[in-house]
Amino acid sequence: MDLLNKLNSLQKQGTKIKIGIIGIGRMGRGLLANLNQVSGMEVLAVATKDINSTLNFAKEARYKEKNIIIIDSEGFSEKLNLKENILNLKKIKNESNKVELVNKAALKNKLIITNDASLIPAIKEIDVIIDATGKPETGAYISFNSIVNKKHVVTLNVEGDVTIGPILRKLALSTGVVYTVSAGDEPAAIKELFDFASILNLKVIAAGKGKNNVLDRYSNPQILKEFAKSKDSNPYMMTSFVDGTKSMIEMACLSNATGLIPDVRGMHGPKADRKDLLKILVPKKDGGILTKTGVVEFVIGDLAPGVFLIYTTDSEIVRKDLEYLKNGSGPYFLLYRPFHLASIETPISIAKAFLYNEPTINPGFGFISEVMTVAKKDLNPGDILDGIGGYTCYGLIELHEIMKKEKFLPIGISEGCVVKRKISRDEPVKYDDVEINVNSVLVNLRKIQDLQIG
Repeated sequence: MDLLNKLNSLQKQGTKIKIGIIGIGRMGRGLLANLNQVSGMEVLAVATKDINSTLNFAKEARYKEKNIIIIDSEGFSEKLNLKENILNLKKIKNESNKVELVNKAALKNKLIITNDASLIPAIKEIDVIIDATGKPETGAYISFNSIVNKKHVVTLNVEGDVTIGPILRKLALSTGVVYTVSAGDEPAAIKELFDFASILNLKVIAAGKGKNNVLDRYSNPQILKEFAKSKDSNPYMMTSFVDGTKSMIEMACLSNATGLIPDVRGMHGPKADRKDLLKILVPKKDGGILTKTGVVEFVIGDLAPGVFLIYTTDSEIVRKDLEYLKNGSGPYFLLYRPFHLASIETPISIAKAFLYNEPTINPGFGFISEVMTVAKKDLNPGDILDGIGGYTCYGLIELHEIMKKEKFLPIGISEGCVVKRKISRDEPVKYDDVEINVNSVLVNLRKIQDLQIG
């Protein structure tokens, strides 16, 4: 691939990749600030809950006020300080008329800011849509509508991917567009190492990530409120990091893209520094903790924010070459990437999707692993689960076949479910234990996925 030269060529021709971003949180803000500085790319539209703050941020990011168009579907235009370029869609009830109005507008060199996410997939000029929401329900709506409108989807919503990624991938393939999780997050960074090792006929023993905070299954947004604020992070997102759910989700994403599996439910998650990996994450017969090989894992230690892959080879000749090249003494060797740059790397996925019609990472193996819902505290009938990073539940990675057999509830669809029986802390939650929102886009896509893919 020659991404840089191809992007530079687009820049010179003036035919940039036009991008829509949905979700202007920490990741979305970074994308909005950076993408227009990337050769061959241009942000055309963003969807946000707060038009005013996004408008102010866009101006800080050097978007010219005269080039910003506000598309306000809720009638708050009078609160904005822009004197022109405001399209108030509140009175236009017909959705097709809204879309027609937007597509007739002069959009060259403009930035659209809207509080109506449904408009973004319908804008004809947009080539690639980025889901930066982190919410499975929202992500389901965004990805489905983007694919139907023949837009490439680059998602930072790994939570949605491990819930309905396989059906989104199948739909994208049938439509001729790309559905992919973004470069820059740990699953994509590890996938690079996995592909590298696999191409070279090296046997993968374990692959995973460093976790850069303590593991506390019972933490919650209130406990972490001040810590999250100090990191400029959402307390619910921070809770998903600390209670381990995010690591489970990321490694399930990797599992479904590579065929690697968890060694045990929830993985081992040992405390280990980089120097210890080749002693710990190897088979038990060689003094390690693994009962299987070809596994996903996470470790707590100095590896974070990096990712790793442990491998071996059956060839004595190759092993001697690895030793000669100072990769260790064997029989196990380490590949290590000391960083991941999160959404800063997203342009790589945008370019691969648009220029080569290729994903960075998606569930090509279907479902190998999922993330089950586990009670974070004692639950009673009538309690409402608040989903990933909340007060009521945490997630553990488990094999998809066991999830199906035991009817465990995927944590991606747990939010809003009403508890029907008493559930003890640390007890897995099953489908029969809750009432699910049958009107959910996410739930209905999941049902289709279960029927078509299994």
